[in-house]
Parts: sequence; C-alpha cells; structure tokens
Amino acid sequence: MLNTGYLLMQVAKDLRYELNQALIKSDLTIQQWAVLEQISLLTKTTQNTANLISKNLDMDKPTISGISKRLVVKELIQKVPNPADKRSQLLTLTENGQTALKLGQKISDQVLQKHLETLTATEQQQLQSTLKKINGDF
Repeated sequence: MLNTGYLLMQVAKDLRYELNQALIKSDLTIQQWAVLEQISLLTKTTQNTANLISKNLDMDKPTISGISKRLVVKELIQKVPNPADKRSQLLTLTENGQTALKLGQKISDQVLQKHLETLTATEQQQLQSTLKKINGDF
C-alpha cells in the first residue's frame, strides 16, 4: 500500500503541474494566480500587503515582490500607499485583474474536474469534506 503522505504529495504535484501549464496559456503562472487569489481574499477581510501575502502563500518577500511587479506591468494589480504604514503598499486588483482572477478560477475548476471525473458526485463531496477537515476548515 502506498504511503498516504506520498500519495497526497504526488496528486498535489500532478495537479499543480497541469494547472500551471493551463494557466500559462492565458499568460498567467500558478504563482501569479495565487497572488491574485490572495489579494481577492484579503481585500474582504484585512489590508492586503505584500508581507501578509508572502506569509499566507509561504513565499519569501523577494518572490512576492517580483510577482507583484510583473502583475503591475500586466495591469492586473495596482499598488496604493498604505495609510496605516508609510513603509508598505496595499495591493488591489484592477478590472483586468478581476477578469484574470475569474479566468484562473475557471481554469483551476476545469483541471480539477478532469482529475476528479473518475469519482462519483458523492465521492467528490466526501473528498472535499475530508480535505477541509484535515485543513482545519470545519
């Protein structure tokens, strides 16, 4: 029997690779899409600084800085001064960024659905519930 941890790692690796390949066709990388997702999520709850995004995505600050610079050039995000801290900037999605975010979500759903098509609807729901429980999302 395969080790469960190894199996989870392999499935995640395969999904990540396929998702990145699909996103690249739309001029996004998986890391850029992850930053867009974080900005969207954080905008609803708190101020979205590069520092907070780097912590949430477990990426170092220089990596997030490089990704955010490329997203600014692509006009998918904008940086605005942080009124609470003059040393940092807040990252916000532009209209193009919101469109790119939705496209990334659609692509992600398609890639995931391809991997889950061998499961019944009940099994898919059970998998999602189990992963949420493991992740601490009750």
